[in-house]
Amino acid sequence: MEHQRPRITAAVLVEKDGKFLLAERNKQNYNGYWVIPGGGVQFGETLKDAAVRELKEETNIDADIIKQICYKEIINVPGNYHSIVFYYLAKPKNNNIKAKGDVSQAKFFSIEEIKKLKIAESVELVLKEAGFWK
Repeated sequence: MEHQRPRITAAVLVEKDGKFLLAERNKQNYNGYWVIPGGGVQFGETLKDAAVRELKEETNIDADIIKQICYKEIINVPGNYHSIVFYYLAKPKNNNIKAKGDVSQAKFFSIEEIKKLKIAESVELVLKEAGFWK
């Protein structure tokens, strides 16, 4: 078995008019769950650049990063998953959402709508860290 290492990833919480962009995963890990869009950081790429690139790849949204919110370590050894995710807050530059790649759909939701969705635990954690989820 090859030497395994944690994966460094970056994700973007896009806020527009009090609503937040979430994406529904279509991959094995968290399939059917709504998540904050993001993905792996490539060698030589900054966390912010990776966050913006992954957001574009998964949702077609271009965004301006405002600040880093927090980071979260996700370890699931039986599921062969270990990731350190850096979360950023951003404002969208366009509204033309097109879900692709790891996501089947992406939409903006209010906090009340998010509370009714099947979400990854990280969504609530990040929204609380950012001060939006009371």
